[in-house]
Amino acid sequence: MKKLMMLILVLGLAACSGEATQAEKDLENINKEITELEENINNMQGDNEELQQKVDAKESELEELEKEFEENQQPDEEGKAEESAETEEDKENEE
Repeated sequence: MKKLMMLILVLGLAACSGEATQAEKDLENINKEITELEENINNMQGDNEELQQKVDAKESELEELEKEFEENQQPDEEGKAEESAETEEDKENEE
């Protein structure tokens, strides 16, 4: 009877050791989730770098447009100053 009991116990332990424990299964699932999260992080970092390059390009474009605008405003201001000077001369001549 003792031998039979020992045999059943040994067979039971052998069967249990062949299967992964719940803790091992949980650990495997957690490792899979970690891998997926790392992939998501890497993808987001790539997207972030791409967006930053686009922002930098738009900022450069804006700076060029502002510079061009300022350059176009300077001749207008000079022209207005000349017109003002001519108008003042006309007023003086009329007096």
